[in-house]
Amino acid sequence: MAEQSSFQWSPSSLILLYRITASLSSANDEEQILHDFLVLLKQHFNAGAGSIQLITDEGLMNLIAYVGITEDQANSIQHAPIDGHLFSFETDVIDEIQIHENKLGINTLPPKQLCIPVRYKIQTLGVINLFVNDEIVITEELAYLLLSIGAHLGETIKKSLREKRKRQELIKNERNIIANELHDSLAQALASLRFQIRILDQSVQPFGDFMATKTIESIEHGLDEAGTALRQLIEHCRVPIDEQGLIPAVKRAVERFRKDTGLHILLQCDDGKLKLPSNIELNAYRIIQEALTNIKKHSKAHIVRVLVNHNKEGNVHILVENDGKGFDQRKIHSTDGKHLGLTIMQERAKHLGGELKIESEPDEGTRVELKFRYKEEKVKT
Repeated sequence: MAEQSSFQWSPSSLILLYRITASLSSANDEEQILHDFLVLLKQHFNAGAGSIQLITDEGLMNLIAYVGITEDQANSIQHAPIDGHLFSFETDVIDEIQIHENKLGINTLPPKQLCIPVRYKIQTLGVINLFVNDEIVITEELAYLLLSIGAHLGETIKKSLREKRKRQELIKNERNIIANELHDSLAQALASLRFQIRILDQSVQPFGDFMATKTIESIEHGLDEAGTALRQLIEHCRVPIDEQGLIPAVKRAVERFRKDTGLHILLQCDDGKLKLPSNIELNAYRIIQEALTNIKKHSKAHIVRVLVNHNKEGNVHILVENDGKGFDQRKIHSTDGKHLGLTIMQERAKHLGGELKIESEPDEGTRVELKFRYKEEKVKT
C-alpha cells in the first residue's frame, strides 16, 4: 500500500474514524461489536446493506456478519469465492478500493458493491462489502479512510482470535491438571488397595475360607473396574485435539486402537482440512472415542471402519462400524450403567445440534453414525 500523503482529514472522516474506533473498542461481545460496526458504515455511506466476510482455510469467503440482508440471502452467499484483488497492494492507494456491479446475484440488493479489504499488517483477512445505489467517487482521502477502517477491523479480529486461543489453552491446561491430580491421588490409592487385597487373599488362603475368598475376588473385580473407569476418565480429561484439528486426532486414536487390539481397522477421512471450534471438535472426537472403546470392550469384532467426511457447506458425517457380535437394542435402557456410554454419546450429539443413529442386531455388528452441520455464527439485523 502506498504511503499516506499529507492531506487534512475532513471533519466527517475524523468523526467516522472516532466512532469506528470507539465501537470496536467497546466492552460488548463480538456479535454486538460487528453489528454496530456495520450499522455505522451503512448509515455513513447511505448503503442499503453491508456484510463482512473472512477467508477460510478452504480458500472461501465465509460470511460472519451482515445488515440489510435476509437469512435466506445470507445462506445463499455463505461461502463465496475469493476476489483475487483483495491480495494486491497497489502503488496508488485509490486502486486498492474496488467498486463494481453487485456480484452476488441478489436482485433486491443495491446494484453497486463497494469492497474494503480487511487487513492486519500485510495479511489479508477478508472483506467488508457495502451495497449502495449511488455512484461513489474514490478520492485519495476516502481510499485512506476505507483502508483505515479495514485495518481497525482486522486488528480487532486478530485480537479476538488471540483471546480465543488463550482461553482454549487455559481450559486445556486445567483439564490436564485435573487428569494429573486424578492419576496422582485416586490411581495411587487404587494401586495401594490392590496390594492390600493381595496380602489379605494370601493370609486367608491357608484357612480354606470359601466365602472370604469369593468376597476378596469380588473386591478385586470391583477394583479392576474402578481402575479401568479411572483410566478412561483421565484419558477424557486430557484434551486430545491440538491446533491441527479433529482429523489428526482421530488418526492418532485409530493408531492407538490398532496397537491395543490388533484388529484390522480402516480409516477413511477427507484430505482437506476440517477446522471447527474446539468444543465441537472435542464432542465429535469423544463420540468416536466412545464408539471405539465399546468395540474394544464388547464387540469381539474382526474388522472396524471409521469414516470422517465433511463438505464446504459445513455438513459433517462420522461413521464407526464393526462386524462384531452386536446387541439387541430393545434391551438397552438409558438407566443401565453398563450402557451409560450410549446415552452420553446421544447427549454429545445433541450439543452438536446433530443426529446420532446407533444400529445393531445380535451377530450383525454395530453401526454408530453421526451427522451434524456446523454453521459459522453470523451477526445479522
